[in-house]
Amino acid sequence: MLAEISFPIPLRRTFYYSLPDELELQAAPGLRVQAPLGPRAAAVGVILRVLPEKDADLTGFKELKSVTALLDETPLFPEDALELSEWMAGRWGSPPGLCLGAFYAHAPAARPAAAPAPAALAALPPPRPPEIAKLLEKLSSGPAACLLRLAPLEKREALYPAIFAAALAREGAQGLLLVPDLGFIPPLAAALEPFFPGRVGVWHARLTPKKRAEAWTGAADGRFGIMIATRTGVFLPFKDLRFSLMDGEHEEVYRQEEAEPFYHAREVLQRRMKKLGGSVLLASPCPSIETWGAAVSGELERFDAVAPAAPKGPGADVTVLDMEKYPGEMLARPLADGLRAAAAAGKQALIISGRKGYASRLFCANCSWMLRCADCGPGLTLLKTPEAGRVLLCRRCGKKTPPPAACPKCGGKVFRDYGTGTQKVQEAAARLLPGAKIARFDGDVLRGSLKTMRAALDSFSSGEADVLVGTRIALRELGAPRLGLVAFIDADSELASADFRASEKAYRSFYGAWRLLPPEGRLFIQTRESGHYVFSRLAEMDFPSFADGELAARKDFFYPPFCHIVKVRFAAHDRAALDAAAAAFLKTLSFLDGDETSEILGPVTPPGEERRKFHTEYYLVKAASEKTAARCLAAAQALPPRAGVKYFIEADPYGQH
Repeated sequence: MLAEISFPIPLRRTFYYSLPDELELQAAPGLRVQAPLGPRAAAVGVILRVLPEKDADLTGFKELKSVTALLDETPLFPEDALELSEWMAGRWGSPPGLCLGAFYAHAPAARPAAAPAPAALAALPPPRPPEIAKLLEKLSSGPAACLLRLAPLEKREALYPAIFAAALAREGAQGLLLVPDLGFIPPLAAALEPFFPGRVGVWHARLTPKKRAEAWTGAADGRFGIMIATRTGVFLPFKDLRFSLMDGEHEEVYRQEEAEPFYHAREVLQRRMKKLGGSVLLASPCPSIETWGAAVSGELERFDAVAPAAPKGPGADVTVLDMEKYPGEMLARPLADGLRAAAAAGKQALIISGRKGYASRLFCANCSWMLRCADCGPGLTLLKTPEAGRVLLCRRCGKKTPPPAACPKCGGKVFRDYGTGTQKVQEAAARLLPGAKIARFDGDVLRGSLKTMRAALDSFSSGEADVLVGTRIALRELGAPRLGLVAFIDADSELASADFRASEKAYRSFYGAWRLLPPEGRLFIQTRESGHYVFSRLAEMDFPSFADGELAARKDFFYPPFCHIVKVRFAAHDRAALDAAAAAFLKTLSFLDGDETSEILGPVTPPGEERRKFHTEYYLVKAASEKTAARCLAAAQALPPRAGVKYFIEADPYGQH
């Protein structure tokens, strides 16, 4: 008998090994084995299937090596992790061995004996907050897929114990709580422990090897009734996983795109819980539009734990500043006056800049008019190319157009570049408030020392710094005792990006900042596109209204959740070689000819190519179904190597550059 084995290596193939007589009866799919692989005498793999030698395609195998040991008596995962990893490989294009390896990556070399169950401790009955009464009833009645909206500052500690108690009423049932940041784990663990004494475990990247092994084993043998984990917790083994809650499901950190295997924890979690027949709850103040679409379609049942804000009800004042009225000013006069007033009242201010670098766009010096792409909407970026000189580029669809000779709005013929970074804003704030202590928190600080990064943020959170200038990343970790004003200096920098999620991200930032402020606080937003529909939704701060509008726009322009995207980028020093590779790629997609439900955009040339020594361009394939997207992805990955050309292939990328 043979065993077909998958190893966690970046190869898209499996291996056949012979099974010694003494292992034939015990060998089964899902068990880990040791076997020689290349120079390694004892590589660890997972059996995919056991089959007679006559049923195996041994083409290319010069000799069959033997499995040397079985590491498990029973599979580590009660559900079919083999099937789930195969789906992951097709969905995001990573090698199947790496996808399956994600489940087994942290398993101890030898599975230890189950620890004795801890002595039962007296557990307090969690209070049942009335605002989630209907959700608790739903979770108590059986398997469910739900969406929960809750305010960012609302204490999760007050809601989550009741939610887990309702969902885990059955003896021995386990729950998983995924969080976007390990900083959320200690307060949530402290909140859950009184109601699940001795049964709350944690999982994150900073655990010591010993603690990691204890957490992994505790989940597998059922000793931990609730595991609080960061992204990779979606691959933990459980004895009886019945409920999973993803906190802040909109957070991009749940998308693994730094290294293979690529995946989105939200999708993996939903598919896994469906396989297990358990419940899943996605929680967020501003759910992703993909999740909102699932709720609108009935795939998820929606519950709200936050009351909508009334137009004139309690809440910070929102002021959208039309920068056409303040040409040449980095800090518009009303904002400058607001900053002075906040400083005089002893309040802190948070100033958000679009980016740390220089965001170059072209606008009319007279009326501040800015050109937008007529085909797909975003603002155009100014490029200076050696071939065509100054051109305006749409980073979403790749369309290029020469700059206008005159402004179509006012007839002006003078245009200026526009850009504002955090360092420029910090200098401007220092000139405006000479006696204030001003800290900065952005990507440059993040790439510096951890000590410097924390010092900048902590000085503001503790009330020591008066003003914090940063990018939107500062909103995520912020806590400020005297916060009285938040300002977005350049709201257009995100709205004008090529990312089809730009409006969603911008609104979420505005909404999150508004929730941070006390009722007497002030939110300022500077823009040259005050007519953008995002700003029309800010008066009421009504996320459902915004989300419904954004979902309709996604449908009109055929973007997720109404399609799946495959991005294929080519890079080469030789232009002819790049063109040949692109032509070969388009030829492999000939099966899309006549398919009116799919679309190919491109080629798109990323900004800044004129400063590089090589050529690069990309295509976006928008497929109406996951099956079609997987076929496009497989076709792109099957392209033969071409000398001097590099291929970069992504499924549903979270950035378009």
